[in-house]
Amino acid sequence: MRRNRIIPFLACLFALPLAGGAHAATVCISDTPSLVTALDAYAYQGDGSTLTIKLVQGTYPIGAALGAQWHSAYPNSVGFKLLGGYTANCTGRQVNPANTVIDGLGQTGAFFGLTVDGDANALVEGVTFTRLVGDSTVGHAFSLGLDADTSDVASTEVRYSRFTSSSASAIVYLEAAQMRFVNNVVSGNTTSGNRAAAVFADYSYNADSMLVASSNTIANNAGGPGLRVDTLNDPSARVSEISDNILWHNGSVDLSLGNFDSANNALIVDYNTIGVATGYTPDASNLSFDPHFVNEAAGNYALASNSSAINSGALFQVWGFPARDITGGARIVGSRIDRGAYESSIDDTTTAIVSTTADNGDNNAPIFGSLRAAIKAANAASGPYTIRFNVSGGCPRLLSLAAPMLDVTGDVTIAGDTQPGWSANTHYGSFDANLCFYINGAGNSNTPWALHVPSSAPTSARLVVRGLGFAGFNDAAIKLEGGRNHRIAGNQFGAVAFTPANNQAIRVTGNSGAAYIGGFDDEGAVNLIAGSASAGIYLDNAAGGSVIANNVIGFQPDGLGNGSNASGIFAFNSKNNVIQYNTIGNSASNGVTLSGVGTSGSRVQYNTIGMSYDGSPAGNGAAGVLISFAAKNNTIGAPLNATWGGNFIFGSAGAGVWISPSGGAGNSVLDNSFWNSGGLDIDFGAAGPSANQSTNPATGPNNLQNYPVLATAARDPAHGIEIVSGTLHSAPSTTYRLDLYYGPSCSSTAAGRGIARYPLQQTWITTGALGDVPFTTSVLFGWGGLPLGAISATVTDPVGNTSELGNCVAETLADLIFANGFD
Repeated sequence: MRRNRIIPFLACLFALPLAGGAHAATVCISDTPSLVTALDAYAYQGDGSTLTIKLVQGTYPIGAALGAQWHSAYPNSVGFKLLGGYTANCTGRQVNPANTVIDGLGQTGAFFGLTVDGDANALVEGVTFTRLVGDSTVGHAFSLGLDADTSDVASTEVRYSRFTSSSASAIVYLEAAQMRFVNNVVSGNTTSGNRAAAVFADYSYNADSMLVASSNTIANNAGGPGLRVDTLNDPSARVSEISDNILWHNGSVDLSLGNFDSANNALIVDYNTIGVATGYTPDASNLSFDPHFVNEAAGNYALASNSSAINSGALFQVWGFPARDITGGARIVGSRIDRGAYESSIDDTTTAIVSTTADNGDNNAPIFGSLRAAIKAANAASGPYTIRFNVSGGCPRLLSLAAPMLDVTGDVTIAGDTQPGWSANTHYGSFDANLCFYINGAGNSNTPWALHVPSSAPTSARLVVRGLGFAGFNDAAIKLEGGRNHRIAGNQFGAVAFTPANNQAIRVTGNSGAAYIGGFDDEGAVNLIAGSASAGIYLDNAAGGSVIANNVIGFQPDGLGNGSNASGIFAFNSKNNVIQYNTIGNSASNGVTLSGVGTSGSRVQYNTIGMSYDGSPAGNGAAGVLISFAAKNNTIGAPLNATWGGNFIFGSAGAGVWISPSGGAGNSVLDNSFWNSGGLDIDFGAAGPSANQSTNPATGPNNLQNYPVLATAARDPAHGIEIVSGTLHSAPSTTYRLDLYYGPSCSSTAAGRGIARYPLQQTWITTGALGDVPFTTSVLFGWGGLPLGAISATVTDPVGNTSELGNCVAETLADLIFANGFD
């Protein structure tokens, strides 16, 4: 039996209630014995909780006590955070690993090992680990991994940390579904053995793993490779990324991908500095020049002024740039991010300063110090150009355009976050940034947009906009018709007092390449998009490829009030877009619309649609997600062979997801959770339930894929399973994914059909030669506290056609005698 353990320094410990009765324990640590006790306490945390250890700045000579036990809360799912850089009593924080050091003293047993279980996450940030010695079992000096290899959600992350003067097989070992190693320094270590590496990322078995290794400096480690990534032949649908690192002067090779199955695992390797690589041939974006550290011999891995790594990194990272460098300094200084963990102060751009809100509307002779003058200068520049702000007076400052703004035709960054008084947003799901510069179109017909990249712009044109507010533009506040790799982050569109609405906040159209709207792992990148008369975000560029992530769409800045757009996100004939982690609500029509035959390959995942961040209803006025006009091969929720990526869709006035009569085929709708839909949770064809077809597949949206007809559903609480029987009539000799859903009852808005409130485990069924299959299957029921309700199901064919949500059957309790195998 697991027992509760009370950490003796209660003055530093407090518990916060979480959903389901779990707690988050947070402790402030300033001495070594308390650190040992806090680490030991991880094993005693409750299921679903998170232990956060805040380290006060200083050195912790922990020695062998660090590895006195391997830290695990198995079988409980317990998160873990170890955060350095706090001031006394944890009242402030400066993230810089130089100020918080865990010292193993070179003692045998001075290693750190922690495993998480279930869907838990582990994070280490802002700590130096020095003089560690690998453990005697697996040889790692620092290890974050999984107790079981089956979770495709669990993550391990290390950022803004340093590892030095240690010896082991692997200095840093990571294993999880999602591994992130961002902005760290690993240097001056010694590795040995056949699995040696300074950093070893090991794909977790059958967990759809991915690795993000970006902006690290891994240098001067003796023995094995600098960075090693192994997949163990485990295919993954996720995209891994190795970008903007410096991998230099490591023992055997600097990058080892010899055990990476590139045929079945997507991997981006770009804009690194790599000395020697095996298992991979770097492309031209990866340099092999000496990175020229300030003092490599003394362990100073900042970049010297002549370093080729300065201002030469990627224009775009799939998973977003780090918010700062390893010292806590700004990212990005210059036209591009620097490679490695340190950002140089050298700015290679020509920079203009906006010092006035005045505007004369004259593109030939704009007012000196105006935004119009700055854009004119940017267009005339031969290379990347940054526009900064220093307008006198308090926040906010308002620019009312007197005429359409000059088009942007160069590589231009407009950095509203440089205006004195600006502060970043600090919360996902709301927008508390203090913006200090707003641009107002006043709803005039002669001010269609604030910023515009025309279709005639060269492909090198790029617009980055940060920290500005926009209101009153009758086309789109930002309209991107040309160029590529645009980035829109940390801005407010609409919900500005005493100003008219924008028609659209952002439009990506014409021959524009991809745009990155919002961001990952950075609250400061969130955009607020409210009050648009048309779509908040409209994508109709044929190239597609945009990323829309972590934006607040349809709310007031507090994330609670109604900031309705006519529709949230609308993609028309635009392919391969990624829509993830957004909060979308209060739309007059649909939350997300995918429309047009050219709209294919897009992913709508991990969004909260129809609810505010605090759980308040914010339903959309039609469907949560609409697929129409031949849009095809899109993913709403999980990929076909996975269970990650589900959306939470609440309170839609119509269907939760509706593939309309004009919708195309191959649209998968998997592993989402629906609450209080006004129609069928998963619907295609005419609104409301559609009958199964006598011949299937048939002509229509998703090929009118038949749903499975359930006959019985019995819950076996003793074994935590649901036993379901039914039949499917569809294509002959075909294997289908069968997804089961729990609802509290049958649907009151779609007679005879179910409610897909909680997705259960999926399984697979195969039809016979006549297209029929009777089935009885048992799946895990992970919601044991729920009362008996109703079960319904969908099937999805091998090319992604998901059926409607089928009939519902009331749950009964399983016959426990027969369930246990007695006659």
